[in-house]
Amino acid sequence: MRKIVLRLLVAVALAGSGLAVTTAPASAAGVCGGKFAYRAHVQDLDWQPWVCGGQWAGTQGLAKNLEAIEFQINPANQETFCARAHRSNYGWDSVSQCASSGTFQIGTTGMNSPIEAVEVRAQFNAVEGNAYSRNVGWLDGMTYSGRTGTIGTTGQNRPMEMFWINIKYVS
Repeated sequence: MRKIVLRLLVAVALAGSGLAVTTAPASAAGVCGGKFAYRAHVQDLDWQPWVCGGQWAGTQGLAKNLEAIEFQINPANQETFCARAHRSNYGWDSVSQCASSGTFQIGTTGMNSPIEAVEVRAQFNAVEGNAYSRNVGWLDGMTYSGRTGTIGTTGQNRPMEMFWINIKYVS
């Protein structure tokens, strides 16, 4: 009987810590079929699962800061994608991170430096997206009007909690 209770307690403890749960594959390739993907690093919650372009990432209503974003670009799309973050108490990153394949990250983890805005740029295709900022909610996002856009706020001390970005591939 003790062994059963002990096993049950260990199982509950592991499940509660997240150690026994796998929430995201090692890459987004299997999730999005090789399309544009990203995932959010959320304050106190670590990296969230990969999502495909156009799906939201982060949390809503938990008052948890979005601290970093990792993007994955598929070389088959023949697109170079760039992004940079505007962070609390820091401002805009001095350079954009870019890739035409593989992954790259903007923002920081473990430094309590919330992302307030994100600027994105696609080489050939239009971009769109939106952000959910603390104490404001969903903002007026960017539409497929061009290859560069910004989501979020600057200079208002309103950390992003959730966002979505998409690339409209034009053949």
